[in-house]
Amino acid sequence: MKILDLRAMPAGTTLKADLAIVGAGPAGLTIARELAGTKIRVLVLESGGLDFDAEPQKLNEVENIGEPADRGVGKPGRGYSDDLSWLNEVPAFELRNRAVGGSTHTWVGKCAAFDEIDFARRAWLPGSGWPFDRRSLADALDRAAALLNLGPNIYDERLDGLLRSPPEKLGMDRGLLRPFFWQFSHSRERPGEPLRSRDEFAKTDAGNVETVINATVTRINAEKGGHGPILLQLRKLQGGHAIVEARAVALCAGGIENARLLLASGIGNQHDVVGRYLADHPRAVIARFGSTDASRVARHFGFFGLAEGQPTRFYLRGLALSPQLQEREGLLNCAAYPVQELAEDDPWIAIKRFRRHGGLRHAVDALSSPGIITTGLYRRLVQKRGLPRKLTGLRFDSMVEQLPNPESRVTLSTRLDPLGVPLARVDWKISLQETKSIARLGEVIADEFRRLGLPQPRLADWIANDEPTAASFADMAHPAGTTRMGLDPATSVVDEDARVHGMEGLYVAGSSIFPTPGHANPTLMIVALSIRLADHLKDRLIRPKPPARLAVV
Repeated sequence: MKILDLRAMPAGTTLKADLAIVGAGPAGLTIARELAGTKIRVLVLESGGLDFDAEPQKLNEVENIGEPADRGVGKPGRGYSDDLSWLNEVPAFELRNRAVGGSTHTWVGKCAAFDEIDFARRAWLPGSGWPFDRRSLADALDRAAALLNLGPNIYDERLDGLLRSPPEKLGMDRGLLRPFFWQFSHSRERPGEPLRSRDEFAKTDAGNVETVINATVTRINAEKGGHGPILLQLRKLQGGHAIVEARAVALCAGGIENARLLLASGIGNQHDVVGRYLADHPRAVIARFGSTDASRVARHFGFFGLAEGQPTRFYLRGLALSPQLQEREGLLNCAAYPVQELAEDDPWIAIKRFRRHGGLRHAVDALSSPGIITTGLYRRLVQKRGLPRKLTGLRFDSMVEQLPNPESRVTLSTRLDPLGVPLARVDWKISLQETKSIARLGEVIADEFRRLGLPQPRLADWIANDEPTAASFADMAHPAGTTRMGLDPATSVVDEDARVHGMEGLYVAGSSIFPTPGHANPTLMIVALSIRLADHLKDRLIRPKPPARLAVV
């Protein structure tokens, strides 16, 4: 890929392109890859550099006036551990990576497609409903899975038939709970590591695509209706500026920045919708199992590998509320996934540390549990299952979708960032409906485990004591909905083609266009919708428009 650095350009430089892509995360790089080799001149604009650097991250600062609130019960964090544990301490809505590759610099690769119910107009959820159904995304989802090095897009019990050693049939009441699977995007060159979008994009060798790094877009200038060229103002932290002139622009800067840039530019907000409907995935620990029960639960809820394919792709099995229960009780879509709490002397951790750092202690820990090692090799290589671990416990973490709430929003602060752009003022709201849905999931899991003779979990105190106002949540750095998609400009920012209402040539990609955010991690859906947008842009920017027909008098 061809890289340009704004720091090396004279002040006042003007760059021209058919399509300017703002942001080089999964959305922006997907669009660029899909358009590589075409006649479309593509310019990708990235605020950071090729590698993660602390300096440009200072532009992520927000003025936070909403959730997550401190209720005196301790912060639940985002659930990261080991080398990524520092991500738990990044303030809410500031965990964004200004670098080529975006969020994939600090993710674990967790992916799942949205459910059919996520696209539906639900009577108990005002503002729900996408402009298209899930089936129309099937091709884009499969292409997205291929880009992310994933297996089949199957996330329910239909997956059992493809697994080498599927989970036991527990007889769970499908009218209450349903199994749900997640899979993980791994590097093709380094199978044990998450896929990095930067590395995949680096394989793209096309003369029509260029990337400008250290180039922060601070303003969009367009004629009313956006019928002419769109001008983007570029700034660099070291001083200096440039202009980009493009036939079309795709904003791919994330759930906070897409809205912030539109608001700062005074564009696309005729109906005061930009920045509204802010959603994330409220996360909470809902149930725990002690060390004596953890292994029994991990047999049923853990990693399961496909029967065929090299390398084997593993899916994580958890539980979700059934659509029937959601409709019957007016609940939101939510799911719980198992998290194994590992002993300090877990042999697999010791092997990993020994390979990285050496050391007698790690070697002793690795050899102290030969039974776990032997069983683990058999389970991984033959049964295609997750490794047995030395556990101190196991917990179920939950993420829930959020109702479309126009009062949960991003506006502009009176404070400015180092480039003179107003900070995002974030007022994230979590409703009783989200809290009730997560609590109900915990209760149903406990009831079903009791009925089936499985170990009983210790529910979170606020669930066990029926005290929803005591619930404590963390954001998952999955901001969505702030430039939501819809057919009515009064309640949405972009149309079904992701084009800003009333603005010819201005598009938005990423989770900010989700009408509802589902419970699943967003990257797979972001990539699929970006592929869909790229297909649209090919038609618009390559194929000439047919001449207008004269009216017959």
